[in-house]
Amino acid sequence: MASRQSRASQVLLFWLAAFVLANFASLVVLVVTGNGGSSSTDMSTLDVALSATAMWGVYLFATTQFLHVKWKNFRSTIGATLLRRDVVVGIPLGIASQLILVNAVNWPLARLFPDAFSFDEVSKRASDLVDVAHGGWVVLLGLVVIVGAPIVEEIVYRGVVQPGLVATWGRTAGIVVTAALFAAIHMQPVELPGLFVFALVLGWARHSTGTIGLSIVTHMAFNATGLALVVLL
Repeated sequence: MASRQSRASQVLLFWLAAFVLANFASLVVLVVTGNGGSSSTDMSTLDVALSATAMWGVYLFATTQFLHVKWKNFRSTIGATLLRRDVVVGIPLGIASQLILVNAVNWPLARLFPDAFSFDEVSKRASDLVDVAHGGWVVLLGLVVIVGAPIVEEIVYRGVVQPGLVATWGRTAGIVVTAALFAAIHMQPVELPGLFVFALVLGWARHSTGTIGLSIVTHMAFNATGLALVVLL
């Protein structure tokens, strides 16, 4: 039992260290590019992409070190397989999560706190990113939001953190704690309820399939739908 609890402690320590170091790397890039004290509305899409890339690089490096694997064995170790089923199920699941699930969670909150949980407030961060992405930069923003972020986040949270916690604390606690960590690291209180519930969907996808293929596709479709809503509305 002690060794199992030690495993959970190691996983949480990995998560904390990777989070801190990744955000530090991101901050260094922002300072170098002259955006140390800037908000998302003042940053160019290129600077956002460079900052995100630095963060992802640290996350991936930390993951390989924690798992003690080389790149050639990395994919199999984290369960990174992609089947046709993952695409067929993941795309509609991600779209439904964005259009139905998140709205269902936010609807009572919007009734109680109309100013805090309005669509404009919930989508503010995405709107800020879209507002500064003009022309071809929209493509780069799409790569960051729809491709890069889901892949790296699923590797870390559903590829490493969740399996480690599930093995120690059981399915329910492992999935719930992982979802809470995932929602918290976005550091946007208004987004937290929707992200937490969506992360439970991602956790279920990971646990039910044994791989992160379905959770990655679902996450991509979720982000793509959210970005499309901001662009079109």
